[in-house]
Amino acid sequence: MNIENFYTPKDKLTTRYAKAMEKLDKLPASFYLENDDNPDSQGTPNLELKKQFIKPMKYIPEYSKLLDGSYHTEKSNSDPNIARSISFFVSNLPSFKKYKETDDLSFIIDFHRLLTIELFEYYSKKPDTSLRTLEGRFVAICRIFYIAYDTKQYELYNKYSDILLDLNAEHKMDETDQKLNPIEEKSFVPFEIVMETQQKLENEFTSNKSYKSNQDLLLISLYSLIPVMRDELKLLEFTNTKQNEGDFIYFNGTNIILNLNNTKKKHDGMDINLSKDAPHLADIIETSYKSFPRQYVFTNYDDINKKAEVQNLSRRIIKIFNFTGKNVGVNSLRSSYATYQDKDRMTVKQKEALAKKMRTSRKYLDLNYIKILPNTQTQTPTTMATIETTEPKPVEMNAYQKQLLRSNNYYENNKSQPYCQMVIQPKIEKFEKIFKARLKK
Repeated sequence: MNIENFYTPKDKLTTRYAKAMEKLDKLPASFYLENDDNPDSQGTPNLELKKQFIKPMKYIPEYSKLLDGSYHTEKSNSDPNIARSISFFVSNLPSFKKYKETDDLSFIIDFHRLLTIELFEYYSKKPDTSLRTLEGRFVAICRIFYIAYDTKQYELYNKYSDILLDLNAEHKMDETDQKLNPIEEKSFVPFEIVMETQQKLENEFTSNKSYKSNQDLLLISLYSLIPVMRDELKLLEFTNTKQNEGDFIYFNGTNIILNLNNTKKKHDGMDINLSKDAPHLADIIETSYKSFPRQYVFTNYDDINKKAEVQNLSRRIIKIFNFTGKNVGVNSLRSSYATYQDKDRMTVKQKEALAKKMRTSRKYLDLNYIKILPNTQTQTPTTMATIETTEPKPVEMNAYQKQLLRSNNYYENNKSQPYCQMVIQPKIEKFEKIFKARLKK
């Protein structure tokens, strides 16, 4: 983005933007309106393109085409996710509710700045919102600009691309401490509790043999007795024949195979011999099928022939763990499992193996799933000596100082990575030059 081609309008929207930013202190420094304390601030999301650089749209982006995959290419095939963000816009943002039944998505181009401001106003009332969630909303805006102009060589597309880069960099730096953020805190339970719950459900089924209790047991067992995967396990069907499409539990003579064919998050299909690698789970599956013969692994409680929807199974998991007071989901179960496996600190080789089984990468296993829990951190005893040498609390840092601190910490821990050399180091050098110049004045 060429900053010289943009300007900050002196209008009511900028005033609204400033007020929203006052309540959001975890965003990239570049998001805040320009001030002397923050050399990187420019209020990027609020910038408007100068009139002489505005171009007409090449195509009208349509919601229905997002849903049916008409815009899909080999490199871009996640438009249903984009459509969900569009649906969020027209369901939650005041000025955009009137477009709820509109197929033409030109309003995102025409009122992109208002859309951005109302997004920040919405999330300013939800301070625990993760940067990743916000990033997803801007991915949708960026995608619509690309569809409309059929190129990345347009200033407004580049503006939203820069917003995504800044959000992604900030998110990466926040993740490197491996601590639970406020959102994760609300859904995370230690894996010991997951296993206790699995055992409790197993005892309940042994006692009453009901279909409901078996469905709950099978659900939690699949998400605890093997390396925890994503929602693909909710879509399983039973089969006695090896399949090449779809995801199945395959009864192969004396072996029970988890036969996964669908690519998930760019990870290829795989077969897992549960009879060999997870015999207890294999026994639970076999008992379930023999007790309640059916096509689908998970069905409605009251209709064994009707496949359960993914959202309903998500609600089942939440209900099963209601007693914890946490909003437990598949992602938190993945994190709980990975954290438990790392309790004695896995080697790189062990992490690679676990990541493969969870259908993720070692990078994301470390960034997103393995967490350092408070009770596993080394506690420094409080003594008179430590009290006497305790330094006063630091003064409140502004957005720039927070980002510079995170940038330095991230760089020191990841300096060998190309991303650090290409993105983080130049940012740090830029900040240092600006402040050295100001000190000379």
